[in-house]
Amino acid sequence: MRLSEAELEIMEQIWKLGRPVTAAELAGPLQQKGWKPTTLLTFLARMAAKGALKVEKQGKQNVYTACVSSEQYRAAEAQELLTRLYSGNVKSMVAALYDGNALSGDQLNELRDWLESR
Repeated sequence: MRLSEAELEIMEQIWKLGRPVTAAELAGPLQQKGWKPTTLLTFLARMAAKGALKVEKQGKQNVYTACVSSEQYRAAEAQELLTRLYSGNVKSMVAALYDGNALSGDQLNELRDWLESR
């Protein structure tokens, strides 16, 4: 399941709250960014169709629950990126980051320490 940038922004809000939410609860933080309620509802419907959200009717409101945790989603996206761009080769990905000066010395040391601790 791949989420657009806007959908990911909504999921970040849901993950941050850590519980089932209504569109009204999400609308506040997103309206500050210029989102209209109808736009939010459209995205929520798309996300439910993708299987990212479970929707339950409670009275007159829909309640949305994330079907995947932030950690699960990020791990799946990282694996998909690794497979799609680097044929699953982690060394090639790290080399591309290093050669492109995307990794600082501190980040390399942190990565080395993390790998050694595994």
